[in-house]
Amino acid sequence: MPRSSPPPVGHLWTRAAARHLGFHFTTLYRWRRDGVGPPSFRIGQRRWAYRVADLDSYLAAQHAARSPAPRAS
Repeated sequence: MPRSSPPPVGHLWTRAAARHLGFHFTTLYRWRRDGVGPPSFRIGQRRWAYRVADLDSYLAAQHAARSPAPRAS
């Protein structure tokens, strides 16, 4: 069986992107289908790639949205 090619530099394939985010890979499939989550792009007919910088930005945005606002003194 031929080995899969590596993703472009600075990118991850779907399963590796899911591990990076801490989710199951099917979550990324659903998010892509529903138009939510971090941006991705197709390479060829079957492969989807995610920029690591986009994954990190997505995590930071999710963290910021869940963090409580600072209290006024």
